Amino acid sequence: MIAFGPQLIGRTEKALNALLAVALADEDLVETQWVALRLAERSDGSRALAALLHDTTYAPDTAEVVDSLIARGLVRDDRLSASGRDAVARIEHHIEELTSGIWDAVDPSDRAAAERALNTVLDRARSVLATR
Repeated sequence: MIAFGPQLIGRTEKALNALLAVALADEDLVETQWVALRLAERSDGSRALAALLHDTTYAPDTAEVVDSLIARGLVRDDRLSASGRDAVARIEHHIEELTSGIWDAVDPSDRAAAERALNTVLDRARSVLATR
């Protein structure tokens, strides 16, 4: 068992990202594009999608990522298009198929504790990044 800390969080993220990559492969997308689609899904269009993506991923090439989704007809005016909504639904279904057994195996009280701990880590990491 790996103790709670950067190694456990990192290895968990890598394993989940590998599963995500499997789900995205059928749509010929990569993780940053998926994050952009999810942000576009929740966006009211009042803020540029590339800026939202940068603030979430800290990736330097967010405008190019958004442009690639626009070119594929998945995003329009910083929001999901109809075909983007269809793609997100297909991907979410595939992710659910791949991961449902993972989440079902975690006790709800453990899930709540992990949620609190990881949100604390995330908030503090964001604070450190904001000061840099």
